[in-house]
Amino acid sequence: MARPLSTDARDKMIAAATDVILDRGIVGFTIDEVAKRSGVAKTTIYRHFPETDDLVLSAVHATVDYAEAPDTGSLRGDLAEFLRRILPNFTDFKGRAAHYELWAAQLRDPSLIERNQALFDAPQSAIPLLLERWQDRGEISANIDLLTAFEIIDGPFALRSIISPHSLPTIDIDALVERMVLQLQA
Repeated sequence: MARPLSTDARDKMIAAATDVILDRGIVGFTIDEVAKRSGVAKTTIYRHFPETDDLVLSAVHATVDYAEAPDTGSLRGDLAEFLRRILPNFTDFKGRAAHYELWAAQLRDPSLIERNQALFDAPQSAIPLLLERWQDRGEISANIDLLTAFEIIDGPFALRSIISPHSLPTIDIDALVERMVLQLQA
């Protein structure tokens, strides 16, 4: 009988993979380098991650702290709390840089787009739950789809993280919520 996969080895692989992505980019990413940096055998890496892209995507997504969906009882309250919870994901250099690398790699290899999206659609993603809750309570348009909701909610942070990351810590969450509510209710 095969031994169970080690969570300690997995954590080492993810940490080393993240470092490789930050040092060499996804274009320069190799399993050999992850093995060297993590001290984990290549055979063990491939048992955990049969495809190199599986490890790359797992490493990038490990830089995200998936915030739970708050339930304050109101659209404005939920939005404000959720934005406060996800803001650190956009101000963290490691996470931003890893995601930039992934976005660039998706331009070269469109197959990564679908695989990356599957991770965002995972149960830990709060926006689908929030969207459904707000629609059920009649607080937003029933016509808004998930992608539009992501654009409205994550969009301002994502854009600022690219063009003006230093301004993120001082962003006016309450003003942002008011603009988002107008878009979500349109």
